[in-house]
Amino acid sequence: PLRRAFRVILPAAAPTIMTGMRISIGIAWLVIVAAEMLVGGTGIGYFVWNEWNNLSLSNIICGILAIGLVGMALDRSLERLTRLVTFPE
Repeated sequence: PLRRAFRVILPAAAPTIMTGMRISIGIAWLVIVAAEMLVGGTGIGYFVWNEWNNLSLSNIICGILAIGLVGMALDRSLERLTRLVTFPE
C-alpha cells in the first residue's frame, strides 16, 4: 500500500497539489505584505505605507515593483517545479 501511494497516487496527484501551492503562495504573499502595512515596523509593506504617508511617489512605485517582482519570482519558481513533477501525456 505504501509503495503504491508513492509510485502511483502521489505522482498522479502532484500536478493538482502544485497548482494549489501556486495559488496559495500568491495569496500568502498578498497577506504578508498587507499585514506588514497594518502592523509591522519592518518589511516591504511597511516601507510602502510609510512612503505613502510621506507622499514619496517614486519610493512607493519602487516598493510596489519590488513586491510584484518577488511575487512573480515565487510564481515562476513554482511553475518550474510543477513542470518537473508533471508527466507528459
